Amino acid sequence: MRRSASIALACAAGAAAILPAAAPATAATPELGLVVPVLAPMLPGQTGWVGTMWAASKDICDLKVTASGTGVTVKYPANTATYSSLSKGDSLKAGHLDYAAFNVSLQSNTLLALVPLKLSYTYTVKADGASDCTGTDRSGSVTATLPVVSVTGDAVVQKTSAVTVPQATPVWSQLVFQSRKSGVDNLQVTVTGGPTGLVVSYPQNTATYTSLSKGSSLAVGTDDFAAVKFDATNVAAGTYKLTVNLKYGSTTDTNDLTLVVS
Repeated sequence: MRRSASIALACAAGAAAILPAAAPATAATPELGLVVPVLAPMLPGQTGWVGTMWAASKDICDLKVTASGTGVTVKYPANTATYSSLSKGDSLKAGHLDYAAFNVSLQSNTLLALVPLKLSYTYTVKADGASDCTGTDRSGSVTATLPVVSVTGDAVVQKTSAVTVPQATPVWSQLVFQSRKSGVDNLQVTVTGGPTGLVVSYPQNTATYTSLSKGSSLAVGTDDFAAVKFDATNVAAGTYKLTVNLKYGSTTDTNDLTLVVS
């Protein structure tokens, strides 16, 4: 049996997560600063939301932030479309924190790296006593670091190690999987082994196997589940070892699954 994938830079990623907060920028635009310059790590080929935390030393409004980087495709929230603002609106009071999020896609052939991500922003420093967004317009940029981590082992990780089913009635169970590499297409799952009398079945549309609930492909860094029906009405209560068989593309793999009949 092949072992599950592991992230090679887990320690480095953990260290990045506990970096002390940096003070807001004090150069050309002292009113706004990026708090933590190292972002959450991503896998080659992964698409996901990345949060950037900001702090203000004065009251600001109408904040707009864009991101760019080599080998990186960036999209923004649907309500702003061409830029990101803050989670609670486009304003930030002095001494407060809030985050702006970006949907980042990495190329599947991206190597282990620390990718510079340029964050360009514009905002208005509110005039003293202003009740609306009037004041001094500012613009600037700062570079954040996006770690790209490598993985070893299987492209698909089985996250469900055990399921519990009753003797009284057949039940559907969910087996959760995560992709750590690109190219996981047409994933087919079967379950074999176990005690005499155990009946395993699959959805009617596939019959001889089960596939993922959201489609046959599994994007890098995402989870999905496959449903399997276990009928243990003719099985004594106890704990049994089963084998989960995976097939995707030209790859086959097996993992253990503990079945508890209660």
